[in-house]
Amino acid sequence: MSLRMLAATTLAILPLAVTVLQPSTLNAQTGTILGRVTAAETMLPLDGVNVAVLGMMRGTATSSDGSYRLQVPAGVHRVSARLLGFAVVEQSVTVPAGATVTVNFDLAKGALLFDEIVVVGSRTARTALESPVPVDVISAAEVRASGQSEINQILATVVPAFNATYHTIGDGTDHVNPASLRGLGPDQVLVLINGKRRHSSALLHVNGTFGRGTVGVDLNAIPTASIERIEVLRDGAAAQYGSDAIAGVINIVLKDQTSSIQINSTAGITGEGDGEQTKTDVNYGFQIGDRGFFNVTGEFTDRERTDRSGTWTGDIFPGIAGTAATDAELAARGLTRDDFTMKTGQSEATVASAFMNTSVPLSENSEFYAFGGLTHRQGRATGFFRLPDSEARVVPEIHPLGFLPEIHTEIQDRSFSAGVAGSRNGWDVDLGVTHGTNSFQFNIENTNNASLGAASPTTFDAGRLEFGQTTGNLDIVRLIDTQGALRSLSLVLGSEFRIENYEIRAGEAGSWQLGNGGPIPGVDFDTTSSGAPKAAGSQVFPGFQPSNEVNRFRNSIGAYAGLESQISDQVVVDVGGRFENYSDFGSRFIGKLSARFEVAPNFALRGAVSTGFRAPSLHQVWFNNVSTQFVVDAVTGALEPSQVLTANNRSRVAQAFGIPDLEEETSVNFSAGFTARPTPDFSITADFYRITIDDRIVLTSRFTDADPIVASILAPFSTSGVSQAQFFANSVDTKTNGVDVVLAYATVLGDGILNLTGAANFTDTDVRRINIPQGVADQFAGGDLDAVRSTIFNREEQNRLEDALPRQKFNIGARYTVARFAVGARVNYFGSIEYKPTSVANDETFSAKTLFDLDLSYEITGGLRLSAGAVNIFNTFPDEHQLDANRSNERFIFSRRVTQFGMNGGFYFGRVQLNL
Repeated sequence: MSLRMLAATTLAILPLAVTVLQPSTLNAQTGTILGRVTAAETMLPLDGVNVAVLGMMRGTATSSDGSYRLQVPAGVHRVSARLLGFAVVEQSVTVPAGATVTVNFDLAKGALLFDEIVVVGSRTARTALESPVPVDVISAAEVRASGQSEINQILATVVPAFNATYHTIGDGTDHVNPASLRGLGPDQVLVLINGKRRHSSALLHVNGTFGRGTVGVDLNAIPTASIERIEVLRDGAAAQYGSDAIAGVINIVLKDQTSSIQINSTAGITGEGDGEQTKTDVNYGFQIGDRGFFNVTGEFTDRERTDRSGTWTGDIFPGIAGTAATDAELAARGLTRDDFTMKTGQSEATVASAFMNTSVPLSENSEFYAFGGLTHRQGRATGFFRLPDSEARVVPEIHPLGFLPEIHTEIQDRSFSAGVAGSRNGWDVDLGVTHGTNSFQFNIENTNNASLGAASPTTFDAGRLEFGQTTGNLDIVRLIDTQGALRSLSLVLGSEFRIENYEIRAGEAGSWQLGNGGPIPGVDFDTTSSGAPKAAGSQVFPGFQPSNEVNRFRNSIGAYAGLESQISDQVVVDVGGRFENYSDFGSRFIGKLSARFEVAPNFALRGAVSTGFRAPSLHQVWFNNVSTQFVVDAVTGALEPSQVLTANNRSRVAQAFGIPDLEEETSVNFSAGFTARPTPDFSITADFYRITIDDRIVLTSRFTDADPIVASILAPFSTSGVSQAQFFANSVDTKTNGVDVVLAYATVLGDGILNLTGAANFTDTDVRRINIPQGVADQFAGGDLDAVRSTIFNREEQNRLEDALPRQKFNIGARYTVARFAVGARVNYFGSIEYKPTSVANDETFSAKTLFDLDLSYEITGGLRLSAGAVNIFNTFPDEHQLDANRSNERFIFSRRVTQFGMNGGFYFGRVQLNL
């Protein structure tokens, strides 16, 4: 189907639906529900109470005087009022057409649990326990109490199915953490802000970390102080939201509070005495009219780096070999081995961000909304130490003792959404546009271009990555009057149009060129003692070349339709389908069926089956560069630097290797589980899932010029020193099985309230098949697929998908609040992980670890609270490498390839919170 035909079809859906669904079958008249919510004990108004019509996309929060107003279709409705620390109250109300009905709520204080109304996973109002698919809700209080300062790390602490850690010696990946939901890749989870699609990062992870070959959303660009809650949908949802939602959806709901100025300031340090961090944020809101608001957040974070490397044990100086001779030379020069040590650990970062969220009533039934923000992050990380005996990479006139090169980054992230939402004649309509951009600037410092000799600068602009996305959405919900045949039935319709742009900008010439231009007559370049050219480009990260520059656009358009029904008090069934067309690879139709059956009071079974897809990102199609990667030398077994070409998927080089054009990944998701509430203050959910993904897009292993065919194809890149090449290909089929379990309990204990939570995730991903493009097999093995299987996807690459993250992860949390005092504790368990490099002899297993968190807080006076605590209070570290080959002369005490919870150790903090 052509794009024009699809657009015409999409635009025709809505008037067609209105024509077919005549008022005879729909309740087209509306009425109003209004009232006040007060505390039963004091009769004082309650602000921020969640008031919602169950089974519909209608909900609101009370204002400071406890009042609320909702417009609903005429008929019988069930309305609930929910606020943390109070028992949930539900009332049945009959609303005549054109009438206004008053419904007041008195909420009793208590420790009873309740489920918040969630936005993600359904377009009708449901609680997390009522949803047919699993949804976690992380409140603003949980975000605020955490000792972590960024969203990735907060989610990794409280949601066992989510993993994210800081990485080291990974170029740009040191500054943007690749994250995982249910053991899948960073690009297989969709991120929403207030229900709108969030743009991805400009950075593509291409180094040797988890997430290699993927691009995700930079969650840490969103200030934590702007968050009201985070909803994590742990189920395939591509049929509802489109590409990327194979593992699930993370929806971040921004604050709309108007009652105070909230100020927080936190300072902390690691147990090793480094990684100092300060963070200050302010959130302020005010009302606009009776129902509108404007909320704004400012946040500033300054974080120092950590260092977990050991003391260098290898050779250092040219012409001097062996430990004794090297130590003697060091003593003669008044130096120590510590002067030549790398710095492996968390990068340095300075981050400033501002976000806003607003809603302005346009009428009794409609509103204008807008939200967005900007974040500026400056980072500093290092690479491998260039030792003085590295003749091809060091200019001794500039760096007589070698140097530790630094990658300085500048990341700009901007987003803005605006739209109109409201109700008219029984139709709930939301029409909005979202635009977001992310740029990633590489500046290389304390380095040199060795081929330029003594004339080389020591700092370089190495180029820039940019990604932009504009999305338009139209979402419609209509409650259908079934004349009592069903408790509720809603029609959901919508369409989406998306434009994406990916750009690579070249760095300055000195960051990438050989000498003053290349090995041509009349042009000089510095050489080694053997007469070979010295390494071209800035050491640690050669800049993007003019030949790498791209500026590519694509668009997509989609339409979805579905029915969300509560057939009876016991049965919920949702069904939906989605069609999408992409301008660069074609079309895909997917669907989803989910259901919930209440077998007995407070016990229900639930499950879902869906198909999904993920379109190849523009980054994966068009990224290309020459990078310095330290890989294991086949002869010596040591890590040696190599210049690696990543050729874009549509290039002549990729075609010469037999790499086909990228296609979409496709998936099938199954989930089944139960929800139970044995008592009003105890709930438990458990869900099994199976996710199969075919044609998963990966970055291949490296083809080396030891093969004459490879050497011949790579000959034009000899001036850049290229000896290896890698590509993006649909080369892997995987299967992921897992179980999620979540428990929550609350009770009155003495004069306070005790809340207990427990959650566990067990997941296992297996590579079922490695798909070898026939063109590659024909080129390199005469049609023998097995001969090139390890070149396409070797055992270390497979290790990243199967073993790089814990297969078991759980936490147990407790929080006790009494009067002005609160104490929280959490136990986090991380299962074992395995490192499987290309050489089986270097396999290692890192054992399971248990970490403990603790925080204490006391409200000194109204609005002023002091807190102190620790993340990983006993300063626990992962197991160290045991094999000398993996320790690499003590450069890597801890693994940088696979990770459970990072290598920072404990973090100890103090915090001041002020509400005015």
